[in-house]
Amino acid sequence: MKKFWGFLLVFLILQTSIGQSINDFIEKGLKENDISKKLPPIDSLVQMAKEYSPFIKVTVSEQKYRDGVVSSEQRAWLEYINLEAGYNYGIFDNLSNSQLAGDPGSQTLFSTEQSRYNVGASIRLPLSAILNRRARIKSAKGEAEKARFETQVAEVELKQKVVEMYNDLLKTHRLFFISGSIVDNFRVQSLRAEKDFANGIINVTEYTRLQQMMNQATMNFELLRSEFISSVMALEGIIGADLNI
Repeated sequence: MKKFWGFLLVFLILQTSIGQSINDFIEKGLKENDISKKLPPIDSLVQMAKEYSPFIKVTVSEQKYRDGVVSSEQRAWLEYINLEAGYNYGIFDNLSNSQLAGDPGSQTLFSTEQSRYNVGASIRLPLSAILNRRARIKSAKGEAEKARFETQVAEVELKQKVVEMYNDLLKTHRLFFISGSIVDNFRVQSLRAEKDFANGIINVTEYTRLQQMMNQATMNFELLRSEFISSVMALEGIIGADLNI
């Protein structure tokens, strides 16, 4: 990249004698090919990255799990409540209506075939459960809050990464466009140099120098094209979608 900037400086110096300023030409071309107009807004890119990011999904899942632990600890005392129910069928001895009314004169029981149901509830709450319940709930809430903070931190870091990749894409595209303009300019000069060399207007040294600069410009163009493609793929990778540029 440093070689490119040095090459660009030399190129601009060589262009000072040209009627139309190369700076004006490049600036006009950059405005006409502003890639930021083809990209989604930065906020949309950040949102896409959040929805796609596997790491964000992990932290959100951990947060939900920790919230569930809090609810579980708050309901833990229900584990010590027992409900019992029974069902029996057979012949049972029963008191008569007069006996049920309190008449002591009749002591004879009568038997009937019937079904009986019984339901009961009991609670056995250990002392340790009472003393430790508040501590366990507090600990679970602390873990849940930690999970929420981890999600927030992950989202902030992801946003910074998306912004960094977005700006890097804009930069590499501008350099790629500039390098293409330089190659086009040198291609024209190379054709003219061939004619001037054939007509004896320039010597072999000058002709060779121009050809070497053309070759260097082409190498820089290919290097920056590769970096631009890598920048596009990197941003697409973090948002999980194609940019179609």
